[in-house]
Amino acid sequence: MNDDEIKSKDEISELPEESKILETQSEILMDNHQRIVNIRCVNVYKIFRQANLEVIALKGVNLDIYAGEIVVIMGPSGSGKTTLLNVISGMDRTSAGNIFIRGYDITRMNDQGVQKILQNEIGIVFQFFNLIPSLTAEGNIELPMTIAGKDSKFKKARVKQLIQDIDLKDRAHHRPFTLSGGEKQKIAIAMAFANNPTVILADEPSGNIDSISSENVMNIFKEFIRKNPNKSVVIVTHNPNLRKIADRTLIIKDGQIIRELGKLQPNRTGLNGKDDEGLQELDKIIQYKKDKDQVENILDPQIRYVEYKNLKNCPNCKSLNIIKKFDQDQGNFKLKNGQLITRASIFCQDCFQLSFKSVSLFDVQKNLI
Repeated sequence: MNDDEIKSKDEISELPEESKILETQSEILMDNHQRIVNIRCVNVYKIFRQANLEVIALKGVNLDIYAGEIVVIMGPSGSGKTTLLNVISGMDRTSAGNIFIRGYDITRMNDQGVQKILQNEIGIVFQFFNLIPSLTAEGNIELPMTIAGKDSKFKKARVKQLIQDIDLKDRAHHRPFTLSGGEKQKIAIAMAFANNPTVILADEPSGNIDSISSENVMNIFKEFIRKNPNKSVVIVTHNPNLRKIADRTLIIKDGQIIRELGKLQPNRTGLNGKDDEGLQELDKIIQYKKDKDQVENILDPQIRYVEYKNLKNCPNCKSLNIIKKFDQDQGNFKLKNGQLITRASIFCQDCFQLSFKSVSLFDVQKNLI
């Protein structure tokens, strides 16, 4: 940040007019590559005190989040992930340091100023939905706009658009108790989008929903950034699959960002169109003849995939401290060389790398005869 350049709002003609709604003085921050900085943390500390006990939750965090990117923050429980999200949002005050949201230094604002930032520049997606039980889906989405003082015409058009964006048109008049967990999370995301904020902060957005709904949530965030390249999304999560939509992944431990990982480039080797050649013949032999010699004549003993149950080490650092799952995005099943093949995702809790590996679920040589 030593050579960062600061430009005034008047010099950034492409920014929307609604960014000027705050009366306090602001400057658009840009780095030395002319990238707009939507969030900047400068030497941020957060210390919790109780009697003589002090807990340093954040220790000198320096961070830039740029326009047009999705950033995922990961780390063990108690590492400071949620605390960082809270101080960025202004819901909690820093003990030291500065936080800029779209150029506004919220650490120097009074509560009223921070409230304006929350209403107009920041949208928050909570893990536990936080929907009002007595309001319909439409009513919950409209609520943030009502609090921000938007007019009826704006609210009506915005609710209609958001309901369409999250694909819940047929559930618009339903109350939360009639909705699934995934549908509730979609409503919560639409509420965060309601006032057209610059920054979206999401705390474990996939924590209380199933895997299919989690994929839907990821797609909503991706589409949001695609349509709004001047905005940013920050996601705090334990779910390594969210790395697939991240432009950057930050690893936080003991209140400090210890590592930054770039955009994930999944290795898709092993599952391609050529795998289908000759599989019909093998299927026929396996299903009807069950002749061991005929099967083994087709099988290539040189190409065998590790069985999923035997997948125990991180491919990068060989650690045993891994989380493995079937990959939800590219995990289609294929029969190859007598093995039922799919793709597994492996997240290492030591080196924080997310890897992909083609694995076997069923081996004809071992199970047929």
